[in-house]
Amino acid sequence: MTSTPQATQINAQQSPLPPSQGGISILRNGLIVIGPDRPRLVLSIGLALVVGFLETVLLYMVAAIAIAMSGNHPLVRLGPERFGLQVPLEMACAIGLVLVVLLLALSVPLARLMASLSTRAMVRLRSRMLDAYLHSSLTYRESQREGLLQQLVGEYALRAENSVQQLSLAAVGIAMFAMVLAGAIASAPLAATGMVAALALCGVLFAPISKHIRQNANSPILTNREIVGRVAQASRMGQEISAYDVASPVTHQLEADIRRAATAMGKMRFEARLMPNLFQYGAIGLIFLFVAILAKISPGEMGGLAPLALLLVRALTYVRQLQRAFHTAREMAPYITAIESELKALEMHLPPQGTFEGKEFLGLRFDHVSYAYKPGEPALRDISCTIERGDMIGIVGPSGSGKSTLTGLMLRLRSPNGGQICIGGTDLAEFTAQSWARLSGYVPQDNRLLYGTVADNIRLFREGFDDACVIRAAQAAHVHDEIMALPQRYETLIGPGARGLSGGQAQRLSIARALLASPQLIIMDEPTSALDARSEMLVGQTLAELKGETTIVLVAHRPATLALCDRIFEVRNGLLQELPKPVVRDAST
Repeated sequence: MTSTPQATQINAQQSPLPPSQGGISILRNGLIVIGPDRPRLVLSIGLALVVGFLETVLLYMVAAIAIAMSGNHPLVRLGPERFGLQVPLEMACAIGLVLVVLLLALSVPLARLMASLSTRAMVRLRSRMLDAYLHSSLTYRESQREGLLQQLVGEYALRAENSVQQLSLAAVGIAMFAMVLAGAIASAPLAATGMVAALALCGVLFAPISKHIRQNANSPILTNREIVGRVAQASRMGQEISAYDVASPVTHQLEADIRRAATAMGKMRFEARLMPNLFQYGAIGLIFLFVAILAKISPGEMGGLAPLALLLVRALTYVRQLQRAFHTAREMAPYITAIESELKALEMHLPPQGTFEGKEFLGLRFDHVSYAYKPGEPALRDISCTIERGDMIGIVGPSGSGKSTLTGLMLRLRSPNGGQICIGGTDLAEFTAQSWARLSGYVPQDNRLLYGTVADNIRLFREGFDDACVIRAAQAAHVHDEIMALPQRYETLIGPGARGLSGGQAQRLSIARALLASPQLIIMDEPTSALDARSEMLVGQTLAELKGETTIVLVAHRPATLALCDRIFEVRNGLLQELPKPVVRDAST
């Protein structure tokens, strides 16, 4: 296939991400990913409020019981000294046990709700990204960097899931912190007010560090995008890398990128881990200072400080959890922004969505068709020709002349920039994708196998074809006998990581895949290139059997293959001309 210009791919790889933003942006990003599960988030917050209230009461009772036991008192005071209620120690312990049971019972649905928020978000994101990518136009996909789909479905989806997880943790933490804070205020109003003031002061003092972290949040994702692209490139060119013995230079280049990404990530990790500690210890120090001042100027307010101390420790635990959740969510925010940006771009570049349900192939006509990958650089110019039903057409031409672009237009993988392609009297763009896929079949030059059974590879995710259809297609492609010689026959696992096939077997399996739906038009890109003599003979036999029954378009250069054709067209410099039938030329001449 004709590749897109290198400049386009470089620009796609180096496109900058939007800058990381503040808390409102993080909240908005998280809610976008949560989407239809927002009621679950609200329910989680409601449960967290109940759990926070029960936990606050439990902590207050623990402090009250400790005070009673330290003073060797048989009664436990619950509530402020002036308005509190005194109960026996045994009753206080029984109430505490009931609270523990309630907390244990509520912890299960709360944990399940929080876990479901992130996992359901990841399933939706991955499904949407796969659907958007695979339904976008081939032209747009080819303009993107290598490894885009793997990165979106892999790393980006996991980061987004982590962001939702942190958002739910933060929401639950805020609810519980609010309840603990309310309990602290009820226990010692003045001291609790001082605690809130201390937390606010710490937030102001450490705001510059938070701003610095926010500004650096994009650096790791930018370097990771480069690494993924280069790793995909190294994987694709693995054979060449081994043949030219350049594994060490490739590794050194990747190691440099990896170290750069690790340095940026390590710096951000350090700052993010440091902030919660600074905030927590700074807040404790300020609260100690406030308590000391309070003890000096108002000793009468010190009675409720014992329960407050325990509530304070728990509140600071929530503050620490909120700090970490917020910093992690901020770190993940650029990934969500990138996902939304990529998804919008993919969904904006859909191929033509026709409405005509074609039932029959009535011949194909190119009417002054042109196509360009880049403006001003046409790959095909003013192509006009007619292919009648039942024709076997050969297409020849030097490498890069536009042969694969021409077949891509026939398959509707690309849309012409000018002119019209008609089937009968209907524009090809008006056909639905499903109906055209039923009418046409495709045998690419580079045959790719799925990891799956032989039958799965022939079906290629298409439903409605039973085993008899699969066997009939394999017989037509003259590969049935070799399949029957495999250990599990049609149930033998083949593809990457499983049993391999020879080049000739893979080519004929690809032909069987194209023949499965009994298409009325088959387009083959170099079906006999690089085949041994026997495989070439079997492919030629298949072509001879199909001739006259099925319209066939062959991109080929071997004279023996072209000799089967009724007409031969040459593509050269983007122009198409029909050659005299007796003249069969090699495409390289």
